[in-house]
Amino acid sequence: MTLDSLTLDLFALQQQAADGQAIPAETVAALLVQLREQEATIGRLRAAQGPAADAVLDGAPPFQERVWPWVAACFGPMIAVDPLERNHRFLEEALELCQACGATAQQAHQLVDYVFARDVGEREQEVGGIMVTLAGLCAAMGIDMHAAGETELARIWTRVPAIRAKHAAKPKFVPARPD
Repeated sequence: MTLDSLTLDLFALQQQAADGQAIPAETVAALLVQLREQEATIGRLRAAQGPAADAVLDGAPPFQERVWPWVAACFGPMIAVDPLERNHRFLEEALELCQACGATAQQAHQLVDYVFARDVGEREQEVGGIMVTLAGLCAAMGIDMHAAGETELARIWTRVPAIRAKHAAKPKFVPARPD
């Protein structure tokens, strides 16, 4: 199975979960096997650091396709395809980046009020805006965003148990979903 078809399977599971459909345990188990089969590619990419990374990454699957196996392997397929969970983790990481770049909690709260007072945007356009804005922030801060992403993906593959433990200890800010 290719990463493309595995990604499509994960997106199909996401849709099933969003529609409130139960996901059979056999399906989850089969996806876990397929995710593990991708470890050769992931291992090669993890080993690629520094100047050699560009050569290794030539012809590699897109970054997004290489992140999905890690998310599913680290947290399990159900969390990997949970839009609410992924949304909260994205917001958390975005806030941590802003904090690392000098933003204050007060500024963040002001921006939350500003954004949520406006109409809801269109997802794909907002993703594009995120990518453009992140590239601009990285340029202003002197950070190579692609190298930072590759370095982080390699690092987190080595820390799966610690990341699982940290995730389990995080506060839950929304009510649990009914089974």
